Amino acid sequence: MIMRKLSVFCAASSLAVLTACSAGQAPASSASSSASPSPDTPIASAIDRAMDKVGAEIATKNIRVSDGGDGKPKAEITPQGDFLIDGKAVPLTAAQRNEMLAYRQQIVGVAQQGVEIGKQGASLGMSAAGAAIAGALAGESDQQIRQRVEAQASGIREAAAKICDRLPAMMTSQQKLAADVPAFKPYATMTQEDIDDCRTNALKDDD
Repeated sequence: MIMRKLSVFCAASSLAVLTACSAGQAPASSASSSASPSPDTPIASAIDRAMDKVGAEIATKNIRVSDGGDGKPKAEITPQGDFLIDGKAVPLTAAQRNEMLAYRQQIVGVAQQGVEIGKQGASLGMSAAGAAIAGALAGESDQQIRQRVEAQASGIREAAAKICDRLPAMMTSQQKLAADVPAFKPYATMTQEDIDDCRTNALKDDD
């Protein structure tokens, strides 16, 4: 469950960009390509509010480790460091709770970084779509327009890939939790392959 969600964060940065680029939509000039939608526009404001809400919920609500769809009981970590399996708290010592809280904070950090990158991707996608007509009127080819926006999209992909740099430390914490809290062991499923795939997918150009 955790790795599936991390994959979403790594991919979110390019989602809006790929949507806008599918028809060769991109800024027609350097000036327009570097501009972001005004935060006062209704769509941009709505996106920011939605993203901010997601970020706040990540920090203040239970984090789901498993939804029960993988054959294991549903499991969550609360903001207080409780580890819940099927809604029931697993007894923890003070040291185990602190360890659980530290692991949770790593997840929160990765998720909130993903939210910020998602904002950048959405902003770029809106900017690209809004300038598509100008590019067409200026006589630019689809390839020229695509190359212009790809330069910006690659920067966002690099930012998304930086999320993956945080995963080795998270895997270490996960493995330590599995050793110290036996009930957590079935949920410690992150592997080096997951980390490698994260970076590959973050940098992937799906054209």
